[in-house]
Amino acid sequence: MKILPGVRLNFSKSTMGLSFGVPGARVSVNTRGDVYTSAGIPGTGLYAVERTSLRKSSGRKRISKNQEPETLTEYVPPPGIFTPRRQRALYKALQKGTLEALEKLAKKFPDIEYISDAFALPKHLMSGSNDLEGLTAKAAKVWSTRAELERSWMFEHHAKAFEMNVKVAPGVDVPMRFSVQGLGHMYIELLQLGERYAEALDVAVSLAPDQISALAVCECEVQLRRWKDVIETTEDIENEDDATALLLIFRAIAFREEGMFDAAIETIRLARSSKKRHEDVLNKALFERSIIYEKQDKISLAKKELSKILATDSDFPGVSERLKKLEEA
Repeated sequence: MKILPGVRLNFSKSTMGLSFGVPGARVSVNTRGDVYTSAGIPGTGLYAVERTSLRKSSGRKRISKNQEPETLTEYVPPPGIFTPRRQRALYKALQKGTLEALEKLAKKFPDIEYISDAFALPKHLMSGSNDLEGLTAKAAKVWSTRAELERSWMFEHHAKAFEMNVKVAPGVDVPMRFSVQGLGHMYIELLQLGERYAEALDVAVSLAPDQISALAVCECEVQLRRWKDVIETTEDIENEDDATALLLIFRAIAFREEGMFDAAIETIRLARSSKKRHEDVLNKALFERSIIYEKQDKISLAKKELSKILATDSDFPGVSERLKKLEEA
């Protein structure tokens, strides 16, 4: 909930908090004493989140498989004197948290360069570089070593202390533990930015199946106009949260493009059946429904849907332009 320019009140079943900042950089603090500092590249959906605590540490933190994603941070103790040199060097490089430290590590210990590259990738994405081709090449290199990363005890041991935030679509911002799965989503985002949707789809289908990977698959299938595949991917989806609501919107788009307008309208209704969904998700549903009405030559209804969006978000992409075009028609 926005309460002042740049300041939001956040609340859930278990905590309340405040967040403040500007696009690309925010700080959040909640009633449990957790402080989240996030930074990213505005417009790309790529973010990294660092979590600290205002509470006194009570020793090594344990995690449960049933915990919420934002609690997936585990304390990694410093290495002992008998720990191998390369593991001690990795720990120190991650403590410094700089690209320079990770690059030095890779040169000194070439056998764990792939681990260094994996931890360096989010930092490259946050560096502000506009070199999409170069960033994509770095992500491709990391992704090519995913089998080694999955087998690496060192990677898993240190990755559990880090979190990342994956913005999979407008209104859907998912925190998750730093992992090979998360690295895959970074690579997918970069491929999509470069409009390399077929390659992005190949990566998405190789990920462990979950809501985030399903969204990535659907988004690529929509861009590739594989409407029957979208319908199959979204079979039996129910509106349970923002992610499933978006999957329903993708399903409606596929029905629309296949000329099944009644099915598309009903699916949009299901996507908007809960007002608890993020405003961006609800407005996207309205936007897609306006296109359905336009294809049915129901111009007044199409304009009405777009006007509803403007009432809550005057900056929603494409609305003003589309409404102007309909009024001139």
